[in-house]
Amino acid sequence: MMFTCGMIEKKDREYDNFIISHPYGHLFQSYAWGELKRFYGWQPIRLLIRDRSQIVAAVSLLNHQLFNNYSFLYAPRGPVMHFDQVQLLDFLLDKIAAIAKSTNAVFLKIDPALSKLASRPREKLVKSGFKQVWSGRPQKSLQLAEVYRIHLPYQNKSHITLIKSMGKLNNLTVEHNTSMDKLKVFYALLLEYSELTDVKVRAFEYFQRLWMLMQEFGVHLFLVRQKNYVIGASLLVSFGSTCYSVYTVYRQRHLGLYPESFLHLAIMDWAAASGYKIYEIMDTLLTTKQTSSDTRLFSFPIEPYTYLGEFDLIYRPYQYKIWNLLYPVYNWSVKN
Repeated sequence: MMFTCGMIEKKDREYDNFIISHPYGHLFQSYAWGELKRFYGWQPIRLLIRDRSQIVAAVSLLNHQLFNNYSFLYAPRGPVMHFDQVQLLDFLLDKIAAIAKSTNAVFLKIDPALSKLASRPREKLVKSGFKQVWSGRPQKSLQLAEVYRIHLPYQNKSHITLIKSMGKLNNLTVEHNTSMDKLKVFYALLLEYSELTDVKVRAFEYFQRLWMLMQEFGVHLFLVRQKNYVIGASLLVSFGSTCYSVYTVYRQRHLGLYPESFLHLAIMDWAAASGYKIYEIMDTLLTTKQTSSDTRLFSFPIEPYTYLGEFDLIYRPYQYKIWNLLYPVYNWSVKN
């Protein structure tokens, strides 16, 4: 094998095409996602690995300052590669180690888009020096490991009939938007939710930037209404064959109408008709946090999909110990 490594300095369609077509590709490894994070304290560094002329791996690393002159490198839902290729993994880690040295990185954190059942990749990462750090508690990880990942079309006919019947009874409808005109409606729901639950919400400009940067893939806003009153919304980004519900929010006093079931079913119907194969609901912490403990918010009869979790490769052990002490301070500001 003759591996070569190239750094992507400007937008490269070949890079995104590889991420989109790879079975372990993810929106968070796209060029556009790195550009979004650039506005919020992260410096994207993108590598493309070839075996002769064929692309075999890619990674978008986000460099974030820690304390003094130290930083860390983070690959959200990456790197994108087949982890059974040990020589390829070693080659990539050598290249990243050189970047870590030049950026004064304390550690590399990766979060591959693999299932928690992928025991062999986990073993290979540990043998390569990684330490698994995800403890099962969402507040201890940069990305939520648990999502809902549904194969399309959704085929539970009895459940579909039940949801549609309840939606009709409760006068629910869903509106699909592909322009930013209704983004302020979505943001108002987020602010209302934040006041009730103390969940931090980003500035409106973040969602405007997200929309503009992701437009090349497809950005959609779905609003669920009772009569003409908006009671919930989902901001969706399509990427390859997957639709990602990036943010979903509901008015808490209307949870008894089950707007989440009706909204997600409408989205899945649209996504399946549009040719998408997977629907991923990413914000499960927001989706399941509620002010009323007796209301189950996500009512589809499916189990959450759990990713493999986060792994750290430590370059500077002493500084890494300091990072772990300071992590609660950093946590709220570095989550994606």
